[in-house]
Amino acid sequence: MIDDYQETMELLAKMRSHLPIPAYASKQLVSALREQKPKIKTSQRLEIVDLHYLGDEGGISCVMKFPARTDENLVVSLTHLRFIPTHPLAKDIRRYQVHRIRNLAQQ
Repeated sequence: MIDDYQETMELLAKMRSHLPIPAYASKQLVSALREQKPKIKTSQRLEIVDLHYLGDEGGISCVMKFPARTDENLVVSLTHLRFIPTHPLAKDIRRYQVHRIRNLAQQ
């Protein structure tokens, strides 16, 4: 298994109680989206407005909203986002990201 299901569900519940959560796209995400979203930058603040668990293979996915646009959303993996270090859940989220990336690399 990639995720510890119980820990993931606890993190998901904590995150839902803090919505919307500010986040930033990683460099890898910006590169992957360059053709579809040429204006997205790593410095652009996005907001997580909803969350879903896509099972062990997909992990936690985040519905992202561009603050200046109300009609456009983006769904990305939690592992492709960066968070403000002072956010109350930053350490928990980072722990999940590191754990998930490490387990994916081992598989």
